[in-house]
Amino acid sequence: MQLTNFSFLQSRMDYLDSQSKFKSAVQRISSGSKMEGLRKDVGAYSQGVNARLNQLHHSSYKTNLQNTRSFLKVQEQGLRQVLDIYDRMDVLTVKALDPTSNALDRRLYDKEFKSLSDQLEEIMSRKFNGDYLYSSTMVCGGIREIGLGELDLLNQTWSHAIRAQSVAIGSPSGTLSFRVNSGGAGDTYRVWLGDELVFSLGDPPPAGSSVNHKQNYNTHGGDGEDPFSYMPDVPADNPMRSGWRTSTGASREDDDLIEVTFEPGKSTSYIITPGGTNRDDSDPNLSDYNPGTATGDPDTPYTYTNVHTYDLPAGFDNRELTLQIETTSVGKIYDKGSSSGIRETDDGIENSAITFTPKEFNTDVEMNANGETITLNAKGFGTLTDASPVTGKIHTLADFASAKDTLDHLRGNPYGNDISKSYFGEEKCVVNERLASLGAEMSRIDKALEDLERKAITDELTISRIEDADVAQEATTLAKSSIKAQMSAQVMSNSTRLKDILIPLTTEHFRSSVLSARL
Repeated sequence: MQLTNFSFLQSRMDYLDSQSKFKSAVQRISSGSKMEGLRKDVGAYSQGVNARLNQLHHSSYKTNLQNTRSFLKVQEQGLRQVLDIYDRMDVLTVKALDPTSNALDRRLYDKEFKSLSDQLEEIMSRKFNGDYLYSSTMVCGGIREIGLGELDLLNQTWSHAIRAQSVAIGSPSGTLSFRVNSGGAGDTYRVWLGDELVFSLGDPPPAGSSVNHKQNYNTHGGDGEDPFSYMPDVPADNPMRSGWRTSTGASREDDDLIEVTFEPGKSTSYIITPGGTNRDDSDPNLSDYNPGTATGDPDTPYTYTNVHTYDLPAGFDNRELTLQIETTSVGKIYDKGSSSGIRETDDGIENSAITFTPKEFNTDVEMNANGETITLNAKGFGTLTDASPVTGKIHTLADFASAKDTLDHLRGNPYGNDISKSYFGEEKCVVNERLASLGAEMSRIDKALEDLERKAITDELTISRIEDADVAQEATTLAKSSIKAQMSAQVMSNSTRLKDILIPLTTEHFRSSVLSARL
């Protein structure tokens, strides 16, 4: 017969169970979290993790919106400084228009006016955390075209040359337009934005090239190794290596019009309108190496395989544009009014300048996890440092007529239907359009921040309900576990001696083998 102390075993199980609950209650009370010692309620754990993730997401959107609001606040402060400068310019202009002012007075007024214009240029160039605060191309009443000068590589003495020019364009998106004439040898024309190549009419530079695309280079015959002669030897009639070619010589016949449109996050596109003599099967860019079809229709976009486009990445915001020409013969990018002199207008291409027409570059900011966004409009103002859009002359207060034109630029005039005379008014533009737009944007951001604040409170309540320990309940569990552990320990102590009492009863009786042995 086997004796088993069930009372001891049961008490030991109760003791271990109470100890486990005791430790869990101690952990939850000390940490304040119900997730401590959590082994069975995996559902609550999962919900708690999801709630924490939502809280982090809302917090990140809140931080982004707060940074955006700081950006807009700095914009607002700058525009208010611009208004103060406009106010002083207005006073100086009125003084210059005073018939009692003499030439010396006007020169003094003009000197201060130029200083104020320089202050406006300084404000225009300001940045916030690396981002431009203002767009120099956004002027009242529309957008401003920015012209570049002519790049002339005719009548030079070199075997290989690069010409380039850079200009601040105020926007990383827009359309660049220029006219070229290369002759039969062919040239390469490239457009850069910062250090990013956007367009190459002809071969792009090789990877790892040490040539600075913003500088000008000459290589004369016999001067030694050409530092940028990276074009391999190819047949002279191969347009894939000889660049873009025009009919006959570069100093005569027609010029081709190139238009390149680019924008961060979107595909770069182009339109090539060939000159009149290039609109048939004799186009030198249409060959066995570079198949295509010349339609003869100037309104039809031409596509050539020796043209390379490169897309700007989303968020790109470099605003320095560089136009570059590389040649081993002769070539030219025309200035306004300039042409080959043989067929200036027969092809229907006007003798336009090198121009960049910017596109309004707005910024989208995501406000919440639902994908709602707010668009921050580009904001600009006139610095009055360049030529008057009406008279074409530099703004000055040195004479009565120029001072009157400057005052119209500041205040606006009633000739709204006549583009040649019309001024919207810089002061009115800053107040009615720029500051009004800022107020609307900050109002939306404030509303979004309020919504995120409410969500943050809701997140805290949700997490509290899921994770926070019930102190009263855990204290009760702690007390019960402690009492149960003490009682179990006492029962185990008493039950261990029961077996010693029972053994003599089972062995020392008349049927016992022990008694029989004694007999």
